[in-house]
This record gives sequence, C-alpha cells and structure tokens, in this order.
Amino acid sequence: MKEYSPKRRTALVLTGSGTAAAYHAGVLRALDESGVKIDVVVGSGSGTIGAAFAAVAGSARLYGEDGFWAGVGWNTLYRLRLAARIALLLVGSSYGVFLLPLALAIVGFVLFLPALVVDLFLPGTFARLISQLAAAPAVVGGPYLAALTVPVFALCVIASFAALRVFVRDRRRFAESLESLLETERGRDRLSRALWEIARGPALSDAPPAEAELGRRYVALASENLGQPSFRELILRAADLETGGALAFVLLQDAHRNSFAASRSRGVRSRLDGMPDAIDLRAPGSDTLLFDAVMTGLLPPLVAPVRRVAFPKGGLYGGETHRLTDATLVSGCGLGEAIAAGAEQVLVVSATPEEPAPPARRRGPRAQADGTLALLERQAVDRDLAQAERINRMVQTLGHDTASGRAWQDPATGRLYRDFALYVVRPERRGLGPLEWDGARDPASEVLETPEDLIERGYKDAYRLFVEPVVGAAPEPRRAVVPTPPERQPVGL
Repeated sequence: MKEYSPKRRTALVLTGSGTAAAYHAGVLRALDESGVKIDVVVGSGSGTIGAAFAAVAGSARLYGEDGFWAGVGWNTLYRLRLAARIALLLVGSSYGVFLLPLALAIVGFVLFLPALVVDLFLPGTFARLISQLAAAPAVVGGPYLAALTVPVFALCVIASFAALRVFVRDRRRFAESLESLLETERGRDRLSRALWEIARGPALSDAPPAEAELGRRYVALASENLGQPSFRELILRAADLETGGALAFVLLQDAHRNSFAASRSRGVRSRLDGMPDAIDLRAPGSDTLLFDAVMTGLLPPLVAPVRRVAFPKGGLYGGETHRLTDATLVSGCGLGEAIAAGAEQVLVVSATPEEPAPPARRRGPRAQADGTLALLERQAVDRDLAQAERINRMVQTLGHDTASGRAWQDPATGRLYRDFALYVVRPERRGLGPLEWDGARDPASEVLETPEDLIERGYKDAYRLFVEPVVGAAPEPRRAVVPTPPERQPVGL
C-alpha cells in the first residue's frame, strides 16, 4: 500500500448514524488543527452534516461552545408530532380523573389517625366527617363521570376532524400522516440556521431563506471556491427508497466529475448522459436539492420520517418524487464514491469500534432501534473496508506499473482499478448509541457520557490513529536545489 503523501488526492469519508456525527466533529477538529490536506469530503448517513460544513471551510462551526453539536439533545432535534402530543394530553387527563378516587382514598387513609386524635378532644367530629363523606358520591358522581368521558370524547372529535381535513385536502397524504410519530422541524431549523451562517455571504438577514434558496447559495459558494484552501469537493450519500440503493449528490471539479461518471457507467456512455445514480449539484436546477441531501443525516431509518424530494425536470429522475432517508440503510459507507472521485488515499471515519461489544443498554424500544442502527453501521463499514483490501491485493498481484502508480484492468468489465492508501479512524469502544442524544450513564462506571464527550473522543482518536503515526511520520518534501551557475572570468584581449 502507498505511503501517505500530502501531494496525492486525499478523500475524507464520514460515515455513521445519529450521534456518530459528534464523533466526526471531533475528528474534523483534529484535522483542522494539524493542517491535513483534504481534497474531497464524502458524507454518508449523519456524516452528511459534517461533510457539508467541511466542504466550505465551516468545520469550526461544528465543535466548540457555540458549535452545532454544543448542547445538543433529543428535544433540540426531534419531538412528538402535534397530533400525538394532543392525544397524550387528553388521554393523560382522562387517566388522571380516573385515578382521582384512588388519590382521595390515599389522602383519607393518611388523615384517618389524625382525625381519631381530634375526636378525642372534640367528640362527634369524626362522625360528622364520615357522614359528609358518605354523601359525596351522590353530589360529585355526575361531574366525575363527565370529567372522565369529556377528554376521550374530545380526542375522538379532534381525530375525526383532523383525518377528514387531511383526506379532503390531499387524500394521497392521508397515509403519510401515519408514517411516524416524530417530527424533525427543530432539527431542520437548527441545521438551516447553521448552514445559512456559512453560506449567506454579504446578506444581512439572520433568518435563513427557503431551503431551495439556501441550497443555491451554498452550491454557488462552494463552486466559486473549488480549489481554494479549506474548500473541498463534496459528495453526499442518501438512501433512496424508490430505487432501493444509495443516491449520491455530487459537487466536483469538471475533470473529477467526468471520471466519477465514467467509473459508475455501464457500457458505452454518451457525453450528453448525466452521472448514473447521482445528482450533479452544479447542474441547472439541481442545486436546490442540497439541503434535502444534508437533512437526511438527521433522519435515522425506521425512527424519523422520510424526506420526500421532487427532482427537477431535465435531470436524473426528472419530475419524480422519491423518499430519501439516512444512507446507513443501504450498503456501503462512501468509500466507493471516494475512489470513483479519483482519491489516491482515503481516510474513513466511523464511530463503530473495530471489535464489537455488547451495548450497555439492551431493553426498551430506543435500545432496540439503537442496536439495529449500530448493526447497519457496522455492516456498511466492514464490507467496504474488506472490499477495499481485496482490490488492493488484486492490484498488487495482478496489476502493472503505470505513470500514476500500479493499476489493474478487469478483463470482464474493462474497469480500471488503482491501488490506494486506506486509513481508518474509529474508537476502541462506543459508549453512546446512535439515538442517545441526551447522553447515557455507563452502568459499570456510573459515568455520564454526552455527545460533547464523543467529540473529544473523536479528537483524540484522530491524533492517535492518523495525525501522529501517519501524517507525522510522512517525510517532508524536499525543495529542489537550483545549481548556481559557475562564475565567468573576464578574458583580456
């Protein structure tokens, strides 16, 4: 395998789901401090958020006291839908009324002994109190039954009117309203404000514009500065439920964009064809999809609702509406996209530890969802890493030397494979599950771990696994020595 060199085209792959994005932020902090050169950033799953910030010199806005992940919690990203909150409120009110007699009985039991003591000094007090309580059911029976049934009746009426309203306005969206109990408006607003801070340029308004306009501003900023220091090319991966695979949103320079399209094509390809299974964000009308691609990083599959995206006409899936979600649901971690974009050395960042270990919490619906997402994360990373190792072995054994390194051409498909350097940053253990945004306490050590701690762990792992042993050990490039011309002696005539 090639040794690391800052002269080669380097790709950073951020992959994972949920809280893995906080781990990515810590790694980006270490890379920024050490000045590692990154040419292209690939975001998969929740890595789309880190990749979007890193591509436009905005990594510093992810960490720190005012960073995007500072003080993040479950309630800052998600909450129950309004209909679910109203239903819980009405059902809770009815249940509270139902338990009111039990609460009064407990109060009466507590006051029984003091009442007997009072009766010793004021004879007849206890008897009068008992007689008044005996008449209470006849007085409060009607209001009690009304208070018990009114919340349930109100819930039925509200649910009926809400269902009728949705059915009349757009009956196709009736089933959509039943897909998830969560809404992501808080996370969407938080993300749009953060992206607007780095994409607004000279605009004076602090309020972010519409999502389409925000995407146009972002793509314009990134396109104008491609090749400049701290600006990187960008690839975002999302899971497309309509095609059953990964959909890539690509923002590359022209030469690498053409090679990316050629590496993914099958058979003869026309120059008028677009990129197979990919959206070119620099194409007319496609820049409005940028925010949709980044937002999938906050949509863990089977937990949060999917995002419905209408593609512009004239491009891939022109005019169609597809459901997009976190790319962890599909195979791959983004390594294939990085190689297709011409990367000669790739740094893969994953929050899944190399050696699997039983999670600390294994009961409850959230623990079950955490385990499912962690399993999908591990499969995506391990498969891509194993495939990359196989490709490197084939190139080394069957390939031949070229001007740009060793390469091997598959005789069946005609595809050319090149050897590349592969580096991985991942923790020794992961204390937080993908959905534990509020933090979790380790049952063995009683230590509360938060997303801020995950940022710090990513920062230390990046130095331990990549910056110090790889970047620090790379030989410094030598400057070419210009020979001094020999001094000429004047010749007398």
